[in-house]
Amino acid sequence: MGAFRIALESVFNRIHTNSLQYTSFGKPNPFVFKNAENVLKRLVSSLHPNHNVVDSANSGSHDFQRLYMIGDNPSVDIRGARQAGHPWFSILTRTGVFKGKDNHPEFPADLVVDTVEEAVDYILKKELAC
Repeated sequence: MGAFRIALESVFNRIHTNSLQYTSFGKPNPFVFKNAENVLKRLVSSLHPNHNVVDSANSGSHDFQRLYMIGDNPSVDIRGARQAGHPWFSILTRTGVFKGKDNHPEFPADLVVDTVEEAVDYILKKELAC
């Protein structure tokens, strides 16, 4: 988001006399997670028209049972998923920012794994068992 915003702002400010006014939302803002959920609902609806998923403009009866956030930054990725609440399930990886042995004390994840591959394996086992 940062590089795109800088490029857009640069082009806009060269063309217009007034500077670009914007509001940006990024993790850990729960809006980002709710927006992702709504985008996924619309995608499911477009792929499966008879599936009971409503578009984001309506308050429908269907919700995802679980959505997964895989991230390596407890204060951004995990905190955001936890603030967004159900149906988000947070998986913290030790592949970048987080290198701790145990779960993060301030922003604990639902699951901590060493690699993204382990996170994906967990998700596949969990979802295929359902």
